[in-house]
Amino acid sequence: MKHVFRRVAAVAAIVLSTAAAQAEIIDFEQPAGGPNAQSVPFLYHGDVFLQGSYYCNVFSNDANAERGDFVGTMIDGNDLSTCFSVLCPTNNPSTFYGSLNDGAVAIGRMDGQSFAVNGFDASFLGASGSSLPPVSGLLRLQGFTSTGATLTETFQLAGPNAGGELGFGSYQTSGSFASTLFETVYAFGFACNAGGTCNAFSTDRAQFAMDNISVSAVPEPETTALFGLGLVAMVAAVRRRRQQPV
Repeated sequence: MKHVFRRVAAVAAIVLSTAAAQAEIIDFEQPAGGPNAQSVPFLYHGDVFLQGSYYCNVFSNDANAERGDFVGTMIDGNDLSTCFSVLCPTNNPSTFYGSLNDGAVAIGRMDGQSFAVNGFDASFLGASGSSLPPVSGLLRLQGFTSTGATLTETFQLAGPNAGGELGFGSYQTSGSFASTLFETVYAFGFACNAGGTCNAFSTDRAQFAMDNISVSAVPEPETTALFGLGLVAMVAAVRRRRQQPV
């Protein structure tokens, strides 16, 4: 009997650990255009593109925003001519997402499960020819839980290095934000001036790049409960068989 319980426990540990940490990296390498994102790599207000188990809904926060307003693009780090007139980071040769013109992005899972954001890479995107301060911008994450609660965490985006180049930095979420599961997480930028004042949604300069967003989903409680009931039934069946006379 003991070896049966050991096998059951081993299976339970494997399945539950897998379910508890459905980790993915949103790396923007092969985004799939949704029904409203037919022009990828160019993205417009209201477009939704897909990456693994996640969707990304890009939009403008302007009250007068319309379909066709340009809010973002996929940027090839190996060919920075795709940045057009924007000063892009130079230390990432992969494909990354660029949020432009005060655009924002909402991230969620296609199956509706809640998820945590663990970390990401990010950079400010500057207007070409502009003078940028040491802290050129902020990137704010705002998460909404299934109960309607909301949390935010804000990260500083560095200005150009001594050579005048912007670069990606790696960031980790922390505290309550890191430990909370969200249904939707919004990412949006602030543009900062030399005096340290930072503004969002008012200058068309609150632009940022993101890549390698580390996310992990947790299954609904009902799924884990059903699995537990299944284990109980399995153990009970084994016991009945062991107790039957030969």
